[in-house]
Amino acid sequence: MKKTKQTKKNYLEWNNEILSSSIKNIDINIILNVVLDIIFYISSGFLVFFWFRRIQEKMQAFNLPPDITALGIEQATQLAAEAKSFYYLIIFSFILLLIAIIFLASILKGIIWAKTAKTKISFNLISKFLGLNLIWMSFWIILILLISVFVQIQLVMIFMAAVIIIALYFTNTLYTIFMKEQSFKAISKSIKLNIAKIHLFLPPYIIIFLVFFIIAKLSSYLTFKYAQVLIGIIILFYIAFLRYYASTLVLAVQDKQKAL
Repeated sequence: MKKTKQTKKNYLEWNNEILSSSIKNIDINIILNVVLDIIFYISSGFLVFFWFRRIQEKMQAFNLPPDITALGIEQATQLAAEAKSFYYLIIFSFILLLIAIIFLASILKGIIWAKTAKTKISFNLISKFLGLNLIWMSFWIILILLISVFVQIQLVMIFMAAVIIIALYFTNTLYTIFMKEQSFKAISKSIKLNIAKIHLFLPPYIIIFLVFFIIAKLSSYLTFKYAQVLIGIIILFYIAFLRYYASTLVLAVQDKQKAL
């Protein structure tokens, strides 16, 4: 029993040291990171809005006869060909949209994580980060698409939420290790580390989620004019701080693993 209490105490002290170190690592770049986050989310939102508007315009221009059964064979064949082309247009344009967002994320998030990890920003770093994101994000996007197709409708949101949480859990570790080593081997290393040391990651991440939930919940109690803007800025600064914390935590867990 005494040993268990000592273990818990050591674990708490270790986490307190990580929290203290992460706070000390915060510098003026946290403001730049928040600004870049804002640019990323606004730009991504604009890209999605532009894509959706173009698809809407194409749908409105698509003339569907009121009575399809009255069409001749030639007209029906032409209509089927147009519908098929429109379907492929949606798929192709959606893939281009995702690639554009990944490209945007690789530049802006690459700078953000480099500033957080105090890594020198270079064209080579951003290029590799783009390659990493194309592999990593594509995997999760494909997984989400498979869920939307093969999972029962009433369970889709639960499965998607689980996938997003798992993706975030692995991504923080991946980006931290990548910024340190700048190698695609970071993918396998981050997966192994997250699985092997889940007992070290899970408790602080649960607390992080609870704090995030509390901050988000505050928005429903604030009624003044710019309450949502204020909460949004607080969340962005909280996320920026979490990068410093996650980066410090991952490196500490990695060192702990090497020491064994």
